[in-house]
Amino acid sequence: MNRPFSLPGPLNEFLCIDVVESGEFHVGDLFRRKFGHSPPDFGTHIVVFYRSASRGLYVASYLHLWTTGTIGLIGGGCTDGRAIRLMSEAERSAITDAGGLLLQTLRFAFDRNEERLQAFFGHCGNDRALAVDLQAGFLRTEDPNLLVRWNRNFDDATRASLFQQALALGPF
Repeated sequence: MNRPFSLPGPLNEFLCIDVVESGEFHVGDLFRRKFGHSPPDFGTHIVVFYRSASRGLYVASYLHLWTTGTIGLIGGGCTDGRAIRLMSEAERSAITDAGGLLLQTLRFAFDRNEERLQAFFGHCGNDRALAVDLQAGFLRTEDPNLLVRWNRNFDDATRASLFQQALALGPF
């Protein structure tokens, strides 16, 4: 059973973060607008839901986690500007003060999965997302788009092996 995950500060008053079964059902439209194709039909789909003052529920942010062996591959992070525009200024400020929605989805993914995985890898080609990824604990690698977050201390040979596993998968 997963332990409870708490968003920082007042975010729990209007946001909820959880794993959903179907990425297509919950974020298909958002993912296509951001990436030009459907979300993956496998792996873990992490969604931040926004509950508006009128009690409408909207997808505010998304992140995909795919695990293979002992590594986690993170990608597809995106935020829906339409949901953000529905928020009050105070709600948007609270999100900014907490580091943004991508940071929250990354922390959720780490919290739920780091004990069973040796490392997380992220594929990033966006400077804005890169800044958040680095804030979340990712490190740059020799590949310009591949980031890593080690979940344990490893010798150089183990790090190199895990890095090669992720690199061999190509963009994810």
